[in-house]
Amino acid sequence: MKVAIIGGGACGLVLANVLQDNQIEYEIFEKSLVGRKILASGNGKANLANLNIFPSAYNTLFGYKLVKNYQTRLFDFFKSIHLLTKHDEEGRIYPYSESSLTVLNCLLKKQLKIVENFPVQSITVVNHKYYINNVRGPFDYIVLATGSMASFIPKKQEGFYSYLDSMHLPVQKPIPSLVGFQLDCDFKRLSGVRVKCMATLMQQDEVMYQESGEVILKADGISGICILNLSSMYARLKDKTNCFISLDLVPNLKIENVEDLGGILHPKLVEYFKNETDVLEKIHNFKFKIKNVYDFEFAQVVSGGVPIEEVNENLTLKGNPHILIGGELLDVDGICGGYNLMFAFCCGLKIGDYLCSIK
Repeated sequence: MKVAIIGGGACGLVLANVLQDNQIEYEIFEKSLVGRKILASGNGKANLANLNIFPSAYNTLFGYKLVKNYQTRLFDFFKSIHLLTKHDEEGRIYPYSESSLTVLNCLLKKQLKIVENFPVQSITVVNHKYYINNVRGPFDYIVLATGSMASFIPKKQEGFYSYLDSMHLPVQKPIPSLVGFQLDCDFKRLSGVRVKCMATLMQQDEVMYQESGEVILKADGISGICILNLSSMYARLKDKTNCFISLDLVPNLKIENVEDLGGILHPKLVEYFKNETDVLEKIHNFKFKIKNVYDFEFAQVVSGGVPIEEVNENLTLKGNPHILIGGELLDVDGICGGYNLMFAFCCGLKIGDYLCSIK
């Protein structure tokens, strides 16, 4: 048996470790550098996973169930590659070194068989064997683990999924997720201000989702971890018309005197509200219409990809058990906190289990 792994990210690297441990031949094909998103995760600290698992952490129960079934196995895998981890009070798991490079080094310890800077343009079949770009092969199984165009500059987003055309695989249109919002606002005077508040995603007058945390004001919108989670919920809406963001700038505080704001709000916010009417109401409902989300370049993940209806529970393609799909290429995305990397890692383990069971 010989396996081609398309993509040297979280899913592909875990899978390669499993295959190598079980003496199964493989090659990883990576169009740029392996582990790029792992290195960027958690602002370089690598938020690998999360102790807390709950259904709404993912856009689909498929993602939740897979991670729930493989979470303990994943933690055991980290130990097997000598990756020591720790977690914070919210359950977010990091390498003990707080360095994403430690994670990548542990994943690469076994000198994996990797072909870097090799863009895959086509996958073809000849006599029931698979060939990459008509030159590399033959392979018995193909694992598609290319991730998504999130965090790539526009030039590198072009044709990201084009190699799937040769396989006639459908792709749910990807949109940026875990990303900031562009609002119908003018925050030039407030750009760079950070405020801890309650952020609410609304459609018409209905509350869709809310979360507290630090919000970063930008010239034309907002960002921050809680805002990224709101964007994940926004991405799941089929109808995105008449959507708003409302910020309660002083949650749990009842302010009766405008003069008190000078000792509570950031000075730039005080200046912003100086000539506003109904200030005491507006600070609890600082509301703006959503124009859009920022581009893929600024997103951590995408919402979209190959629909989960295209794969079986073991991640084989329906109608072709020689093709497997894992990680962010699937239409599975989660909120902030390590959930997306955790899903990709767990996919690598699940695919590895399947291939080991049939070798």
